[in-house]
Amino acid sequence: MFDKLKIDENAKKTKTGQYATGEDVLTKLSKKHPIIEQILDYRELRKLKSTYVDSLPEMVNKKTGRVHTSFMQAVAATGRLSSNNPNLQNIPIRTERGRMVRKAFIPRNPDYLLLSADYSQVELRIIAALSKDENMITAFKEGKEFMPPLLPEFWCPFRKKFRKICVARQKLLTSE
Repeated sequence: MFDKLKIDENAKKTKTGQYATGEDVLTKLSKKHPIIEQILDYRELRKLKSTYVDSLPEMVNKKTGRVHTSFMQAVAATGRLSSNNPNLQNIPIRTERGRMVRKAFIPRNPDYLLLSADYSQVELRIIAALSKDENMITAFKEGKEFMPPLLPEFWCPFRKKFRKICVARQKLLTSE
């Protein structure tokens, strides 16, 4: 691309001396030669195939015939829920092909729905409501945000590990 086709005379190289060909670099160069768009398309298809098309069928539960994710509440340093096998938080949406993969995730019947939300600490708010934890509910009503050092003992067993990070973050948030 760079030596033969001379797509970018000022192409940057990595520490190992190879030309940088990350998505950001190629996207900037995509109008300079049709092969770049083809490389980006190939990479997108390869990623969708390896991450979803190849792996999702192996994740189907034999009893239910459905894919079930695992939610973890004490893994992310932010105190947010994380999801894996599959990671439902990374299902593609930016491209048409990605949105096609997303369409594979459907509720079991019309009485169910899949909810996608981008809301401040939505996971903790849902857990507060489901658990009827009065301290959490009151804190949310008062506009407070939870971080691992502020969460109840039962919620974040890794509290001490994240205390320094969270205290520093809290200082930044309250000094604005």
